Amino acid sequence: MNVRLQWWVHPVNTLIAPAAGRPPRSPERSFDAAMRAASRRSGLPWLPDEPFLSDLRVLHEAWHAVPDLTPIGRISVQAEISRRLETRLRVLHLLDVHPEVADEPIDRPVVITGLPRTGTTFGHGLLAQHTDARAPKLWELWSPVPDTGRPGERTQSRRQRLATARTLVRSMDAMIPGFQTIHPMHPLEPEECVFALPHSLSHHVRAPVPGYRAWFERRDAVPDYLHLRRQLQALQWKKPRRRWVLKSPFHLLTLDALLTVFPDATVVLTDRDPALAMASWGSLAEAGMRVYCADVDPRWIGREWLEIWSRGAERARAVRRAHDPERFLDMPYGELTADPVGTAERLWRRMGGDFDAESRARTLAYTRRDRRKDPGGHRYGLDRYGLDPDRVRAAFD
Repeated sequence: MNVRLQWWVHPVNTLIAPAAGRPPRSPERSFDAAMRAASRRSGLPWLPDEPFLSDLRVLHEAWHAVPDLTPIGRISVQAEISRRLETRLRVLHLLDVHPEVADEPIDRPVVITGLPRTGTTFGHGLLAQHTDARAPKLWELWSPVPDTGRPGERTQSRRQRLATARTLVRSMDAMIPGFQTIHPMHPLEPEECVFALPHSLSHHVRAPVPGYRAWFERRDAVPDYLHLRRQLQALQWKKPRRRWVLKSPFHLLTLDALLTVFPDATVVLTDRDPALAMASWGSLAEAGMRVYCADVDPRWIGREWLEIWSRGAERARAVRRAHDPERFLDMPYGELTADPVGTAERLWRRMGGDFDAESRARTLAYTRRDRRKDPGGHRYGLDRYGLDPDRVRAAFD
């Protein structure tokens, strides 16, 4: 892994350690403080909201219990909890003031998923170029409800929401300069909707939270997708309706819940040699985790995520077998990279759409953009994560 932390991250961790490293407030007090902060920033009072709050407390307590969380990590996860609380609070008030938002149809969404590092990001941006498609952009996911119409609310302008997303990306660039080579992020580009899901194992990437993982794997994820649906409805409200194109590898782990909430969705599944995918994923996970944790074991990353992703792939295969095969389309990595425009056209025609000249031109233009800062700079290998190709391929059959 050639991604390195910016030189100032470790000194900053040391500098702020006396403040961030004080004996932290109890999880209960810390969570209550985050709720008050969300209410203060939005200007909105809390409405009854169980079990959402109880579930989010589980995540908060899991992060609170990580023994080697860095000062930057502790501040970041607390900010993440606060952001998700504020989004939820704004969604609640929007539906309370404008119940008609809940009637917004989310028709035939396209959901791209598969193992991470298998072309889901490129495929997402590619399919989002269709003139009848819409993909949530990073700045929208970060703040999907600008105005609820409630008196006293502190509204957010488009400029403010964009500025927040730009700050997020700049912070990531500063702490992990090579991260944009692994996973380019831009406020105005389509981004994966894991930012809008209150729960997923993406939280397990920042810092090891085994208790949270166990809790997540035995719970029903339908409420998470209902919350995602409400945010899409908020973004769509009073705007032209187009077909949503969503993406996240983490949908692979909860495909049954996704199809329960979006019963007319088309699922586009990526495919790539899992040995290559797992090596690249290990590099991404390690890069992110080193910001949040003082002690990172690459071999733990290999063992943990091989188990998670192989189980998730098997579960997704079972979900696919149980549904109409027309609901699922394949987007192999080799085809996607060799003929991206042809792949997009094939998929859209299979989904019952046309592929007009404007869609073709926009798709072609997208293939010529590359936001990676160093396209050839991401190098990785399985051996660093204690894995070998045969073991990985056997795990995925």
